[in-house]
Amino acid sequence: MRILNLEFLQRAGADLPTEVVEHLEKSRPAPTPPAHRRVLKGRHDNIHEVVDFGRACDISPEMICGELIRYSRLSLPAERGLPQNPAILRALPVELLTQLEISVLAFQESGVYDIHRALCTGARLFRNQTSRNDCVWIQAGGENKYGALRGRLPARLIALLKMRSGYLQQDTVYRLAGVQFMSLVDSGRPSDVHGLVTIQLRDCTRELTIVDIGAIIGLAHLIPETERRWLVNSRIDLRTFNEIY
Repeated sequence: MRILNLEFLQRAGADLPTEVVEHLEKSRPAPTPPAHRRVLKGRHDNIHEVVDFGRACDISPEMICGELIRYSRLSLPAERGLPQNPAILRALPVELLTQLEISVLAFQESGVYDIHRALCTGARLFRNQTSRNDCVWIQAGGENKYGALRGRLPARLIALLKMRSGYLQQDTVYRLAGVQFMSLVDSGRPSDVHGLVTIQLRDCTRELTIVDIGAIIGLAHLIPETERRWLVNSRIDLRTFNEIY
């Protein structure tokens, strides 16, 4: 599906992080293109608070609150920040969703966008089979970062959520994603054998990192080598082929 003449409905308002080692660095203004539209869909039933969110995704509420506080401190202005008290955070209204639609500029087009649909069911089954948590690209630095990946890192979706600062209509709404970042093998240099970048999950990889959905720039197609190691398929389409060398 494509959208013609899509207006910029959402601006990033800040540069995306320049390093993802232990966490995303604090964002700051920069002359980068604004984020295009992202739409969250598919609300889970019976999810109202952080405790419900943790149960649905098999993540402890303590870890979720810790990551929400880290995200708020590093990425949000003080006047829009989340509460720093875990007890208050746990009680804030939360919606858990299953799909993120990302508009991606079509290859060699102007004002024409493809729609990437990323699915995320957490620990729940997808169509009565295994759970489904797609891999996406996170813009995590400038083009001089992460070798051939040029500033982007693949990550597995763990959760898609909306969170309010309170129970009133005018309260701030945060549209967030919980992700697990992949680590680069050989600093993101393509293999001399097959020409693809290799990524993996390390034992020290953090289980959860909270990011704004504006940092997600599209679906990532990975080819499994083992249960914890993949090849980045940079040849799946011409757009990806030209962006990842």
